[in-house]
Amino acid sequence: MSDPYGYKEAVTDEELITMIDSEVATSQGNFLDSSDLSEEREKATYEYAMQPKGHLSPQGVSKIVSSDTVEAIEGYSAVLSELLLDNKKLAKFIPYSQTAKGVHEARVASDITNYCIFRKNRGWELINTWIKSALLWKNAAVVWEYVEDYEYSFMEYEEITAEALDILLADPEVEIVGDLYSNVSGLYEDVRIKRKVDKSGVKIRNIEPESFLISSGASSIEEASFVGLQTEMTRSEIRKQYPDLANGIDWDNEGPSQTFAQAINNEKAARRTAVGLSNTSSNTTNNSEANQLATVMECWMRVDRDGDGIAELKRFITVGSHLLFEEDVDSIQIADLKAFDIPHEWAGLSMADMTRPSTMASTAILRGFVENTYLTNYSPKLADPNVVDFSALQNMKPRQIVPTNGNPSLAVQNMPPEALSSGTVPLLEFLQKHKEQANGLSKAAQGLNDTLYVSGNSEQKVNAVQSAAQTRIQHIARRFMETGLSRLCEGVFKTMKKEMRGKKTGYYDRGNFYSTIDLQELPDEMMLMVEADVGDSSNSTVLSKMSMIGEQVLPALMSAGYKGAINPEAPAILAFKTIEALGEDPLDYMVDYTSDEYKESSKKDKEKEAKEDKQAKAIAQQTQEAKLNLDVANVDYTNVQSQNAIQDNLKQLVVALDKSYQEWAKLDQVAEDKGMQKPARPEVEGMYAMAQGLIAKTMTLPKGTQSQEQPEQPMG
Repeated sequence: MSDPYGYKEAVTDEELITMIDSEVATSQGNFLDSSDLSEEREKATYEYAMQPKGHLSPQGVSKIVSSDTVEAIEGYSAVLSELLLDNKKLAKFIPYSQTAKGVHEARVASDITNYCIFRKNRGWELINTWIKSALLWKNAAVVWEYVEDYEYSFMEYEEITAEALDILLADPEVEIVGDLYSNVSGLYEDVRIKRKVDKSGVKIRNIEPESFLISSGASSIEEASFVGLQTEMTRSEIRKQYPDLANGIDWDNEGPSQTFAQAINNEKAARRTAVGLSNTSSNTTNNSEANQLATVMECWMRVDRDGDGIAELKRFITVGSHLLFEEDVDSIQIADLKAFDIPHEWAGLSMADMTRPSTMASTAILRGFVENTYLTNYSPKLADPNVVDFSALQNMKPRQIVPTNGNPSLAVQNMPPEALSSGTVPLLEFLQKHKEQANGLSKAAQGLNDTLYVSGNSEQKVNAVQSAAQTRIQHIARRFMETGLSRLCEGVFKTMKKEMRGKKTGYYDRGNFYSTIDLQELPDEMMLMVEADVGDSSNSTVLSKMSMIGEQVLPALMSAGYKGAINPEAPAILAFKTIEALGEDPLDYMVDYTSDEYKESSKKDKEKEAKEDKQAKAIAQQTQEAKLNLDVANVDYTNVQSQNAIQDNLKQLVVALDKSYQEWAKLDQVAEDKGMQKPARPEVEGMYAMAQGLIAKTMTLPKGTQSQEQPEQPMG
C-alpha cells in the first residue's frame, strides 16, 4: 500500500493496532506521562488535601498548608450541586411542537433520561464527582455505554402442583434447574426454579484523569481524531467479557509493557497519599494467573475497515496486540467538563489553578507565623560548653537541676526570633481579597459578608451585591450545562432509544409513579436543555414571564382596543407553559388544544356559541324595539293626558269667566238700582299678567325668604 495507514484500502487488524499505538504515543495525557499537565494535577491534589508534599514540602518547622484551594473547590461544588442537582431532574427535552401532546412526550423523555441517570446509575454521586474533578483537575470526563447484564434468583419448593408449575414456567425468564420428580400424590418434589432478571441498561462511569487520552492538538472531543481510555482489567474479567478472542491471547509474550501491575501513575499516587493509602501495587507475584492485571484500551477513531475509501467512526477495545471488540458508532460516548476554558484548546484551567498563587503565598506567611511563635516559645540558646551541660539544656524537664561549672549567668543566652513585619497581616487580608477576585467565590456570594447588613444598606442593595457576586458562579454552571451535562443527557437518551428497540422500558416519573413505554413512540425531533435554576430558561423566570404576559401585556392590548390582535389560543398557551414551569404535566389539567379532535369539537362549540349569540342578539333587538314602542306609546298617552288637562282647564276658565261676568253684572244692577256709579271692571288680560308676574317673582326668591310685598305675619 502506498499509504502507511491504508486509508485507500481496508485497514487490517495489524495495521489498526499499529495506528492505535501511534495515537496513544502522541496523545495528550497518556497513562504514564510525566508532562506538565500531570504535574499540575498532582499539585492540585496536594493543595486540596492540604498535604505538605511536592511543591508544598516544608522548608522549616511548620507543615501547615493554607485552605484556600479547599474553600474554593468545596464552595463551588456546593453551589453547583444546588443549582444543577437539587431536584434530580437534569434532562429537560424541548417539545417538537408547542402543543400539550408535544409537552407530554418531552416530559416522558425527560423522566426516562433522569431515571436512567439518577436511579439506574448513582447519578447524584457520579455527577458530583465529575464536577469536583473538573474544578480540581482542569478537565473531567464520563463515559456511558449500553451493557447487557443479567442476574439470577433461585426459588425452591418442597412440593408444587403441575398447574402452579405451569404458571411459573409461563414466564420465559423462568426455567427448571435439574430434573423433576413426582410423588404418589402427583405433586412435584424438591423443585428448584431459576429466574433470569434483566439488569441491562445504560451504565455511566467516571474516568480517572490520567486514563483519558485525546489526540494531540484536539480542541474538543467532537473534533478529535482519536479518543481513548486506558483501564485495568484482570485476565479473568477479560475472558468473561470477551470469551471468543480472549482465550487466544498469549499473555507470556505480551511483555511487561502491556501491563501496569507494578506501575503507579504520579497523579494516582498523589490521590492515594492524600487519603493515607499505600502506593505499593496489590498485584503481587502471589496472585493467581487469573487475577493478573492487564492494560485494556477502549478508543474511538475514524478508520476505513471496509475498503470503501471512507473512514467511519468506530469503537475498539484492545489488549496488547489483540483486538477484542469492534462496533460502528454514531458519536463518541464521552462528555467532559472544564471550569475555565482556553479557546481552541481541549485542556482548560481549574479552580485550583486560579487559587494556587493565593494558596502558595498564604501558606508561606502562615508558616512564618507558626515558626515565629515556635521560636519564641522554644528559642535557640548560646551556651559555653565549659560551664553548662549541653545534654541537660537540650532535654529540659520541670524541677530539673542543670549542673554547671562556674557562673552560668553569662554562659547561657537566648536567641529571640526577629519580630514579624508590620505589613504581614495587611498582606494576608490582601491575599484574601485576591483569592475572591480570582475564583469569584466572594463572601457576598456565600452570604458571609457581615458588612452588607449594616444599617443604611437597603434590601435592594444587598440583593444587588449578592446577585452580582453570583454572576461568575452562574456562568460556570451555564458552561457545565451547555457542554458536558447536555452531551451526557442527550447521549444517554439516544443510546437507550437505539439499544432498546422492541422493548418496553420501565421508569418512575417525577410523580414517583411506575410506567412503561416503547421509546420508539417518542419523537426524534426534540431538542434538549439542562434543567437548572439558572438563566432565562429557569422555571422561576418562565413563571415570571407568563405572569407578566397574562396580567399586564394582554389586558393592556384589550383596554387599548386591540382585542383582535390577541391570538385566540393565547390563554391556552399561557396555561400549559405555566403548568409546565410548575413541574406538572399539562395533560393532567387540560386537553391537547392542537389535536384534530379538539379542533373539531372547538369548531362545533364555536358554531353553537355563534348561533346562540345570534339568537340572543335577535331577542335583545326585539326587546329593544318593544321597549321603544312602549316609550312612544307612553309619550302619546302623556300628550293626550296633557291635552285633556288643558281642555279641562279651559272649561274651568270659561266657567270662572262666566261666573265672574255674572257677578259683575249683579254688581252693575245693584249700583244702577241704588243710583250709584258702576265699579270699574278689571281687564282679564291685566289680571292674568299680574298673576304671571307674582308667580315668576315667587319662584326666583331664595328658599326661606318672603316677598317684600307680602305683609308681615303677626307675632304669635
